[in-house]
Amino acid sequence: MKINQELTQSKSDIIVKQPVLIDEALIQKKDSQEVFVAGGTLLQLHWESGTPLPHTLVDLSFLNQLKGITCQELGDTSKVKIGALTTIAECLSHPLMVKHAPLLVNACCNIAAPAVRNRATIGGNVASLVGDTIPALLALNAEVKLAIKEDIYVMSLWDWLKINQQQPFLLLEISIPFSPIGTKGFYRKVGRREAFIPSILTISGQWKKDDDGKLQFIRLGVGGGSHRPIRLEGVELILKGETLNKKFLYQTILDEFQSYSDPFISEAYRKKVAANILMTELATVLGEEG
Repeated sequence: MKINQELTQSKSDIIVKQPVLIDEALIQKKDSQEVFVAGGTLLQLHWESGTPLPHTLVDLSFLNQLKGITCQELGDTSKVKIGALTTIAECLSHPLMVKHAPLLVNACCNIAAPAVRNRATIGGNVASLVGDTIPALLALNAEVKLAIKEDIYVMSLWDWLKINQQQPFLLLEISIPFSPIGTKGFYRKVGRREAFIPSILTISGQWKKDDDGKLQFIRLGVGGGSHRPIRLEGVELILKGETLNKKFLYQTILDEFQSYSDPFISEAYRKKVAANILMTELATVLGEEG
C-alpha cells in the first residue's frame, strides 16, 4: 500500500511518500529533487544549518527487508551482512558486530548522542558519502549492495566511493568480511566539540602481521567534515615495503590526503592533524616488534 502524506513546515508543503517495497521506492523517487530518508538525522542537520528541505521525501522506514544483521557463510568466506536501514544503536550491541566487527562498533560509539543513534541508520551514514562510519568500513574492506534503476550492483565500498554518483541509487546492504585472527585496528575522531555537527577528521586503520612480524596487510581510511573518505593506498604501499623513511611517510600522507578549507579550519591544518594522528598510530603498529 502506498501512502502519501503532506506536511507543512514554514511556507513549504513537503510530500512524504512511504513505499513498502524496494521497487516502489525506486519508482517513486522520480528525480534528484526527491530525497530518500530513513532516520532523518542528516536531513535535520542540513535543515538546522539553513539548507531548505526538499519538496518530496521518500520515506524508507517501511522497507523491513533492509533491516537487521545476519551472518553469511560461503565456503571459507564468512561475512557480517548489515541491512541499510539497521540503526546505529543496533550495530553497537548486536553480538555479530561485537565479535566480528569491533572496529565498526567503535566508530558507531562516536556518532552523535544516543537519541540520534537510535534513529540514524548505517545506510544513511554511508549513503551520505561523508559519514563517520565510512573510514572504519574502508579499513574493514567492506562491500556495498546497491540498486540503481532496475539493476543490482555489489562492489567494494572503496570502488563505489571513487565513482561520481550522478544517478539516483538506493543502498541496500553493507557486508563486512570476518577479520583473520590476530587482526588489530584503531579508530580516531576529531571534532570541535561534543555536538551534533560534522567531525573535523575521522581516521581508521586495520592491519595484521605474520609470524615474522611483517605486515600481511594494512588498510587506512580517512574522512571527516564534508570530505568524501578515502583509502590511503600510497601510504599502505610504503608501510608494506622493505624499508621505511618516516619523513617520506609523513609527506606521503600530506600529499595523498586532499582535503578542503572551511570558515573554521584550513586545509593545511586538517592535513597536518591527519598526518600527526596517523604517524602516532603507525608508530604503535610498526613498533610492536621493539
